Amino acid sequence: MSNIKTLIFTYRTTYYISVLTLYREENVMPQWPHIYTQIIKNPYEEGRMNLRVLTGYGSSAFVHHLLYTYDRISIDVVLGMVKQQPITIWDHNEYVNLVRNTGRLRVRYYNGTPPIHAKAVLWQGENSEPDMAFAGSSNLTWHGFRDFQELMVSADPAEVLQAFPKEHFLKDCTDEDIFEHFQMLYQREPEIGDIDTSAIGAAVSGCPSVVLRLTQKKDDQVHGRSALNWGQRDGREPNQAYIPIASEIHRGNPDFFPDLAVEFTMITDDGESFVCAVAQQGRKAIHTNHDNSILGKYFRRRLGVRLGEKVENTHLYHYGRDSITIYKMNDDTYYMDFSQRRRQL
Repeated sequence: MSNIKTLIFTYRTTYYISVLTLYREENVMPQWPHIYTQIIKNPYEEGRMNLRVLTGYGSSAFVHHLLYTYDRISIDVVLGMVKQQPITIWDHNEYVNLVRNTGRLRVRYYNGTPPIHAKAVLWQGENSEPDMAFAGSSNLTWHGFRDFQELMVSADPAEVLQAFPKEHFLKDCTDEDIFEHFQMLYQREPEIGDIDTSAIGAAVSGCPSVVLRLTQKKDDQVHGRSALNWGQRDGREPNQAYIPIASEIHRGNPDFFPDLAVEFTMITDDGESFVCAVAQQGRKAIHTNHDNSILGKYFRRRLGVRLGEKVENTHLYHYGRDSITIYKMNDDTYYMDFSQRRRQL
């Protein structure tokens, strides 16, 4: 009997190894760390432009990355878990902004039951015909497509298309009545898209944090033509800016910020949100990579500086602080505190 069991075990093991080898040789089972390249980058470079995604969870920062990295791509996303596990209000707001600003994105939330936890990617060819498809464990996030050890398997495109829910179960994120059907995390009021800054302030109290100076360490002066004044030079948009990261921050907290050029969401103490990335040699800057002037306009508004004008030391002095505190909520989301500490005159 033991010999028979051994033979059966050997046969099954040999069979599964053969199947895995076949998948790998034919490149039909993308695995970490090749999922992003094989499922997104390669199909796009081969000429495919229309992407449909069914996913339990998503990241607006990752979708932002896809839209601005691949400038001819059109993406149709269905998020299947929003009803049961609400997304954050800043993710929702960013989806709305991307839909309206790019014209190449559609995001819909599944409004049926039970929730959809499946993950599938479908590339469509000419005349919207299903052309290439994958299904597996990768959510539409940096974790799902790059950081975590996920698995996606090549699937029949027509069958994957059938897995997408019927239209009447879906609500576009831009629908005027969206908040009648879905409530978002950290939403200040049920019917508006404002961020509840009090709730976030309480939530980050135990999160790891770093303090970043907005002035030069050597003399406490505002940078003349970098940092908040990055755009103050000929030929540049004058509001361009970045937040400087001192080298000692990385030495003391090497895993605090994402890798170079990886998009993340930055929430602010006054209820704004931006998609940012760490940039420049030595990872010495945080900027809004699609438009470098977004941060510059934001800081000028907070400091009471006219758009296009240079930020001076007096502006920071009267505002009451020359640094920001950044809290890490998770790998995809950071919170920036630049709350005012106005000096008494």
